[in-house]
Amino acid sequence: MAEKTKSEKTQKKSWFQGLQSEFKKIIWTGRDDLIKQTVAVVVITAILAVLISVLDAAVLEGINLLMK
Repeated sequence: MAEKTKSEKTQKKSWFQGLQSEFKKIIWTGRDDLIKQTVAVVVITAILAVLISVLDAAVLEGINLLMK
């Protein structure tokens, strides 16, 4: 195997330093905001699941009615 050159090691180190500096710029949401957003996503997902189930059942019944 070929050994890594010094410039390759420097590039990797520079890349990780850049990644670390970008990570420091991230503004993480607070716990309260995170809980509110999670609850909103769960509620909307449940509502959409029920709506899709009802529409699916209605379409199935309509198709069954037409097939008779």
